[in-house]
Amino acid sequence: MKSVFVVVYYNGDMISSSEGIMFECPSGIKVITIGKDMSLDALRKTIIGVIRGCRILLYLFYRQLVYIGDYCAKYGCMELKNDDDMRKMFFIFLKFSSNCPIELNATFCRSLEKSLPCCTNQGNQNLLMRHCSDA
Repeated sequence: MKSVFVVVYYNGDMISSSEGIMFECPSGIKVITIGKDMSLDALRKTIIGVIRGCRILLYLFYRQLVYIGDYCAKYGCMELKNDDDMRKMFFIFLKFSSNCPIELNATFCRSLEKSLPCCTNQGNQNLLMRHCSDA
């Protein structure tokens, strides 16, 4: 398998249900295709490119299947922070998926000043900019 489908829920909610973590997105979803050796930076740029009007990707979560006992599983989520997390995501996906797409929840902001007033001073802005590609 060279590439996989990814469903990106953006600026939606992560809710807890009887099945575990669910992603909900009233503004819609986007479907992209990514390579299984893609870096986190490349994934972030791809997502930013397909979701118009969004400039800064703050958080990216992967919805993963977690086995909790014999024949029993729930969905959890894992924040993607670096390339090691990307490798873990693909390992989990390749081991446990059953022809389902990868599901990601992306949280954006348009500018640091409007959505994060605490980040308007230069020190905090620099700290956050390191975590937001294309900021």
